[in-house]
Amino acid sequence: MTEDSEQLQASKIEVIFMVGIIGCMLFATWELGHLMAHEWFKTWVAKDRFTNARIIRYGIAFFMSITSVIFAAFFTPKFGRFGNTISRAFLWYGTLLLMSTIAIFLFDCLPEVCAGFIGAGIFVFAIYVLQKRVFTKERVAKTRLRKGQCPACGSPLLAESLFCSQCGREVGKKCPTCKAFTRLMDSHCSQCGGSLG
Repeated sequence: MTEDSEQLQASKIEVIFMVGIIGCMLFATWELGHLMAHEWFKTWVAKDRFTNARIIRYGIAFFMSITSVIFAAFFTPKFGRFGNTISRAFLWYGTLLLMSTIAIFLFDCLPEVCAGFIGAGIFVFAIYVLQKRVFTKERVAKTRLRKGQCPACGSPLLAESLFCSQCGREVGKKCPTCKAFTRLMDSHCSQCGGSLG
């Protein structure tokens, strides 16, 4: 076996041990939180089981993750290759613990908030669909004209008005054949049946 292959083998073994360190530390952290919540501080937790137990568990997890990252950044690199290996293990442990704690917190404590955001998103999508499909400008204008309102500003219109008295928008026209009043959205004259083009 050459020196390079021995170095490679040592690196693979180091990775295996690093994974072992990370797994044991994660297990120990969650068990420490469980032990503190259910044994050491059980009378305090009993006062508000939902909140106090979570304060202990998440507090321990955040404290341990931040401490391990600081430990990895400032102390272990001083000890050469051994220190670098331990530093990487603690850095991964802190990162994984922090990410898993945040994920568990989101799924554990905030389901109502997530449901609220999802519900709001559904309503936003419904408004978008209604505005694009149902309440288009053309449909709103036609509805207002049928009610005797200006399609632009919604002001009441006088009978047989050609223009809105408030905004000046054209709201009616004369039939080119018989000169009778027709509404702006009509396609045929109601008097002679002629096409309004």
